[in-house]
Amino acid sequence: MSSETPINNVTLVGASGNLGRVLLSHLLKTNLHITILQRASSKSTYPSHPNLTITTVPSWSVPEVTLALRGQHAVIAAFPLRDLPAHLTLATAAWACGTVIRFIPADYGSVDARSKRARDLVPLFGKKVQVRETLEMLSEVSECRLSWTSLVNGHFFDWGLTNGFLHFYPFDQPPRAHILGSGNEKSSQATLGQVSKAVVSILTGDAEHFKKTRNKVLMLQSFLVSQNEVVDVLEKVTGNKYERQYVDTEEYINERKRVADAGGEGAGEAIEDLVFALGVVEGDWTNQPEYAMELLGLEEEDLEAVVRKALEESEEGRKLLAGSGN
Repeated sequence: MSSETPINNVTLVGASGNLGRVLLSHLLKTNLHITILQRASSKSTYPSHPNLTITTVPSWSVPEVTLALRGQHAVIAAFPLRDLPAHLTLATAAWACGTVIRFIPADYGSVDARSKRARDLVPLFGKKVQVRETLEMLSEVSECRLSWTSLVNGHFFDWGLTNGFLHFYPFDQPPRAHILGSGNEKSSQATLGQVSKAVVSILTGDAEHFKKTRNKVLMLQSFLVSQNEVVDVLEKVTGNKYERQYVDTEEYINERKRVADAGGEGAGEAIEDLVFALGVVEGDWTNQPEYAMELLGLEEEDLEAVVRKALEESEEGRKLLAGSGN
């Protein structure tokens, strides 16, 4: 390893996912050597690159994953945390292999998982805490050889803008937005690219930067924005007037929680709606001590530019922009 940065070899798990694809693109622009770790059942393929290796494990067990991680300096988990044992296996293997010194778990929180309300409403946040507590324990028993950094970034804004997750529906006729409360409450939200830049910053900084990000929860954003402000920009760039459907925040959360707790059809969507709501009401990082834009070397992004780019990703969105004349 070089004297300037303690990390050269990085393993990425979940490289074919929504975040993983963008992470991989950013990582391959650095001098790091990237290994994609995947299960034998994976059908994913990746373009050839001189700094990219694909490693397949026959089973997702601690011995097999440990063997695959030997010689690696950092591990990034970018696959969904629905399967908690798989994440705990990866963390344990990172400790057991003896060479990994930084682990970035699949936190990427819409809200801080330490929030009791978030854990009470959505079990996923409890899983994130379990992974974090496991990493804290592994760091301690390794005498801080293994360290970790959790990123809390708010909603994935560019991913959620057009697929309904953020409750904006630009392709409906008429286009509409489902807005909690007054719609003026602001929350921190980040693009997939901004999150990827944060990961790159953690892994490519010098030794002093590495120390400053060790065993920390770090918060970031692309912008602090309200739902009404997003709709204003959508109206501006598309030339279409939105139907704004306002609902009481607490009534909405209570109704979605009842559906989620009942299980069965609709429970999955209700859980996603609760994650969305939590990100709106608990998602302002700017006054939190963990707010780390300066530490990570990040700058805020332009909301209008991000909205335009997100719309340009789909044929429907390109038609909206072409028809607006803006």
